[in-house]
Amino acid sequence: MNALPREVLKWLQSLDLSISVKNPKWDFSNGYLVAEILSWYHPKEIKIHCFNNGTSIQSKLLNWNLLETFFKNKNYAIDRDVMEGTIHCKSAAAEVLVEQLYTTLTNRPTYRLTPRNQTFNDLSYQSKLPLHARATASTAIKNNLANTELETGPDTSHLMSKTQHIISLHQQHRQSQRLQDPDRFGIKPTLGEIRPKMKPESSQNDRNGICQSKQGRKSRPVSANRVPENVQFAEIKVKQSGRDLPASSMDQIKGQIHNDMFGTYQPAHSMGQFKRLNYHDIFRIDGTYK
Repeated sequence: MNALPREVLKWLQSLDLSISVKNPKWDFSNGYLVAEILSWYHPKEIKIHCFNNGTSIQSKLLNWNLLETFFKNKNYAIDRDVMEGTIHCKSAAAEVLVEQLYTTLTNRPTYRLTPRNQTFNDLSYQSKLPLHARATASTAIKNNLANTELETGPDTSHLMSKTQHIISLHQQHRQSQRLQDPDRFGIKPTLGEIRPKMKPESSQNDRNGICQSKQGRKSRPVSANRVPENVQFAEIKVKQSGRDLPASSMDQIKGQIHNDMFGTYQPAHSMGQFKRLNYHDIFRIDGTYK
C-alpha cells in the first residue's frame, strides 16, 4: 500500500470495500474490486453479482472482458496495457490502474514526486541490486513474462515479440553495467582513451599565427594599394620589325620583290654557296636582304 499516493489511499478507505486492500498487485488482479469501485459510481450499470471473486485465469478474463466493455462505452481513459499488466500481476500495473480510476471518477489529479514507470518490468528493482546478484537473460524472461501470458497469448508471434522486447531491454541494461564497472568485465581502455586529449603547442601557435596573418590581410586598408603621387614612370619604346621602317627601305624591299617575281633578280651568290648560307646570313634583322 505504500506505492499508492496518500489521497488515493484515503479514497479507497472511504468506499468501504468488502475486501481490505493490502497488496494491490494481487487484490486487483481478478477485477472484482474494480467492479465494486465502479458500482459505487454507476450502480445501475455495474451489478456486482455478475462478477466472480475467483483466482483462476478464466474468472479473471471474464471479469475484465465485462470491465473493458464498460470502459469503452463510457470512454474512460484506461489503457489496455495497464489492464493486461494487472491481470498478469505485473509490477506497478495495479497501482497505475487505481490511479487512473481515481483521476477518471473523481476528476482530481494525483501528485507524485517522481513519474511512475509504465513499462511494468523489474529493471528498476534490478538496478538497486549489486552486480553479482542481478538477473541473467533467462531469469529476466522468467520474471517479466508470466505463465498466464503464455496460456492466454493470442498467438506465438505475439509472445515472441514480447520475449524479444524483454531480451533487448536486458541487453541495454547489461551494456550500462559494463560502462559503470569496466574492471569487473575485464574491459581494457582503447588507444584513443589512453592518449591524452591535449593538443601540441607548436600546432596551436602555428594556427594562431595563420589566424593573425589572415586577420591582418582582412584588415589591410584600401589606401595601401594606391600608387604614391611622387613616383614617376619612364616611357619605354619598343621597335617592332617591319612596322617602323623608313620609306626608302620600304621602296627597296618592294623593288626586290618585284624583280624576284618577274625573274629579273640576280642573286649575289651561287647555288652552292647559297646552300651553305644560314638564314641569318641572307636576311637582316628588319627582314631585308643583305
